[in-house]
Amino acid sequence: MSFAREVKKEVLSLPLKENQVFAFLYGALHGIADVVITSEGLKVVMQTQMPQLLRYIIPHLRTRYQINPQIRFYEKSGIFKSRVYVLEITENVQTMVEELQLMPWTADFAKKLKLTNDEEQAFIRGSFVAKGSVNDPKKSRYHAEILFQEEPLARLAQAILTKNEIKANVIAKNNQHLVYIKKAEDISSFLAFLQANSGVFYFADSRILRDLNNSVNRIMNCDIANGNKSLLYCQRQLEAIAYLEEKGYIAKLSPRLQDAIRLRKEYKDASLSELSELSENILGKSMSKSGISHCLTEVMRFYENLTAKSKDVGEVE
Repeated sequence: MSFAREVKKEVLSLPLKENQVFAFLYGALHGIADVVITSEGLKVVMQTQMPQLLRYIIPHLRTRYQINPQIRFYEKSGIFKSRVYVLEITENVQTMVEELQLMPWTADFAKKLKLTNDEEQAFIRGSFVAKGSVNDPKKSRYHAEILFQEEPLARLAQAILTKNEIKANVIAKNNQHLVYIKKAEDISSFLAFLQANSGVFYFADSRILRDLNNSVNRIMNCDIANGNKSLLYCQRQLEAIAYLEEKGYIAKLSPRLQDAIRLRKEYKDASLSELSELSENILGKSMSKSGISHCLTEVMRFYENLTAKSKDVGEVE
């Protein structure tokens, strides 16, 4: 089961306060309900792939509008087969449509909503379980969203989230409006606002693990890059030493530089730290890491000065 579905199930396990019922129904039905005009009058049809949502709202619909709806389903064909659950309401439809503003003819209809803090939370919860989603932080980029058919409701949701210090943006998408959240901190706050506590803990744990893995990967990549760079530099040093030996210049160098050359020849791939640790056994005396580095740098400078004077790398004038 997806992380988004788990979060929705957790939200649907939470009881609603009496003053939250209307706001939850408002958010949920604007996401899944259509008003159909028939020869017999209006009909409200709700469709969702989550039967838990319909079972959650039916008791509230029965109490509030004195209706007795039944759930049916059909199999959706195509590449991704799924079961779609349908709820049709034909009783007291006019009252429901007017109260929940399911046929909003004006652009400012959402402004008529006067919601308390509890009701704002219920509205967001209803909207999310109806048309929301949140990515699993273990598998993909951080992203949470809610899709609205009407822009005023999208702007209302954005305002509520902003009020609760959750940064959300709105974009148009296929004649609908998407409220989305991108930052991990904001998504965590969003889950907490929904009161999906298990989702918050899972998101936090996954985020910590993911960030840790990313840090380890960065460190490993850095170590590999540094290792490759070190090996390349060692190879250049050995090429320079071989050239100086061929031309008879090694004996002209100071004893300290000759000691550094001896260490490098003995341990071709060793780091400067490793050469320093091995110097006592090879030379009978200790050379510091910085000292070896300075000596090998002098050897390279001497080699580069020689080759710079030659017309061809192999012949010195």
